[in-house]
Amino acid sequence: MEKKTPLFLKDDSFIYFVVIVLLIIIFIIEGMFIYAASAGLVLVIITAFTLRKQILRNKELKNYVINYTKNLENLSINSFYYSPLPICIIGLNGKMFWFNNKFKELLSGDSDVIENIEEFVGGFPSKSMDGNKEGTISNIEVPETGRSFNVLYYELEEGRFGEGRSYVCYWNENTAFITLKNKYNDERPITMLIQIDNYEEISEKLELGEKSSMTAQTEKILNNYAAEMNGFVLKYDNYKFLMIIENKYLETLEAKKFSMLDDVKSIRGTNDFNFTLSIGTGAMAKNLTQLMDYSKGALDVALGRGGDQAVVKRINSVKFYGGKSKAVEKRTKVRARIISYALRQIIDQSSNVIIMGHRVGDMDSLGSAIGIYSIAKSRGKKSYIVLNNVNHALKNMYERMKKEESHYIESIITTEKALELSDQNTLIVVLDTHRKSYTEAPELIDQIDKVVLIDHHRRSEEYIENTLLDYIEPYASSTCELVAELIQYMEEHIKLTKFEADALMAGIVVDTNSFTFKTGIRTFEAAAFLKRRGADNVEVKELFNESIEFMKKKTEIIERSEIVFDDVAVSYIDETTEDSNVAAAQSADELLTIKDVNMSFVLVRNKEYINISGRSVGDMNVQVILEYLGGGGHLNMAGAQVYTTDMEEAKAKLYEAIAQYKKEIKP
Repeated sequence: MEKKTPLFLKDDSFIYFVVIVLLIIIFIIEGMFIYAASAGLVLVIITAFTLRKQILRNKELKNYVINYTKNLENLSINSFYYSPLPICIIGLNGKMFWFNNKFKELLSGDSDVIENIEEFVGGFPSKSMDGNKEGTISNIEVPETGRSFNVLYYELEEGRFGEGRSYVCYWNENTAFITLKNKYNDERPITMLIQIDNYEEISEKLELGEKSSMTAQTEKILNNYAAEMNGFVLKYDNYKFLMIIENKYLETLEAKKFSMLDDVKSIRGTNDFNFTLSIGTGAMAKNLTQLMDYSKGALDVALGRGGDQAVVKRINSVKFYGGKSKAVEKRTKVRARIISYALRQIIDQSSNVIIMGHRVGDMDSLGSAIGIYSIAKSRGKKSYIVLNNVNHALKNMYERMKKEESHYIESIITTEKALELSDQNTLIVVLDTHRKSYTEAPELIDQIDKVVLIDHHRRSEEYIENTLLDYIEPYASSTCELVAELIQYMEEHIKLTKFEADALMAGIVVDTNSFTFKTGIRTFEAAAFLKRRGADNVEVKELFNESIEFMKKKTEIIERSEIVFDDVAVSYIDETTEDSNVAAAQSADELLTIKDVNMSFVLVRNKEYINISGRSVGDMNVQVILEYLGGGGHLNMAGAQVYTTDMEEAKAKLYEAIAQYKKEIKP
């Protein structure tokens, strides 16, 4: 369509001006001066008229532009006000400057005016817009309406609405998407692998009919739970089940701490025997294959922590529920034989062996390292023990090592040396811990691909993945017990020296508190084996001898202890010394001898953190308590590190963890 130029913009005066000038020139040339003067007069008149017309035209043009702009502004305002999107203008402090008709419809009640966005949506993150020219605030829920919005905002020119910045906000509704997303998340499947973890042990003690009855009752409990959660249970072995439920019920299960664990334990057989469950739950996976992998991994963790618990694994988290019972000691030694054979094969295929325990080593970590060293030596492999510092707990063993087995001293190396000695065929054996961050040299695990893991602690969320071989048995008293069993089942006879036998025995003694805690049949069998190989109880005891100053220090720790929560003894060491951690552990053991004390904790100051040693008797689970603080261990013996230098803060966190545990176990 052809656009027309407004009349006041058209100007034809120029044509007359040119014609008259030409006539004046002709008149002058022809000598017709009167006519030339007359034409000049006409020219002046036309010029004056043209100038006047130009002034009027400029005035009209200005009025036209003003009117046109007003029309645009009115159109813009109408577009904003009657926009199908809710729109408002706010300041960084949430002050409401303006809102349109659609936004007004969102306001609850009859109020047409609100002074601050907080009156509309409590907690609206207006401060998050500071420093951004534009952006999006996702999933803002409008109270009492059930509607959700994504808020797109743009910064306006500063000062347009008073001092400071202001933003125009477009409310784009995404309620349908959120509803669909929630429905999808609620109905997506959750897989639970469930296993009666002491089925074989209990079965030996029950008659066939009673065993079948207890199994049937267990299956009935699981079916009832599945029916309540729109799911089902599939039994695929005598004592193994697969349960699939909807995701929306998982939160309820977690809130009830997987109450099915206690329901199954309430089923009692002859001599008060009962089943316990291990449950591996996979959630929020990308597909069904990954979901089953999560469940299998979670079940492995539950079993690795001693059973009688549920583990929920999501893509970025692992949570634990239950685990209040003692780990069931396995009577079969088949696994020990298999692990022993596999370890021998792996060592044979390695160029050298590097052995390390946890940082701030103890008799169990060093004793088991000496045991693995003897195995590698028997296979003709050069092996090394990574030990950066000889702390107070290892001092006596180290001194004896220098006297009786000086070749060990040459094999004890630092982290730097270990990194130099490692190659693509090096094997690293990690002992007495399964946490990479707790090892003597975490960087070695990053550099060496072939990793063997041997530990007796209940498995935690942090775990060394992709190992060639892992042997985690939380029922065992110590890592030295496990290593002693492996030595027994090596096909070729391994000749332990008296020092090596004493070192392994010392590890068992320290972790059982002289055969008091976590001592099973296989603990005594391992001790008997070491006795036959020359272990001497008197010389082992000498490895724990302490100075009079150290004994006085323990007495002071016990003296400053206090009783909290009726049955918990707590004390502390506020100075940082070489022997503080050992004194804390031994003092925690001593505090349990106080009448009516079921748990004890001793806090000790280190350079960057405060270490906590926990001990318990009976069914009191210090492992669960210290896991709240990022630690771990066993039901009766555990530890944690609280990263603060404030002793009172660390004590407060410990008390909070104890209170939480007491609340959860309260019937």
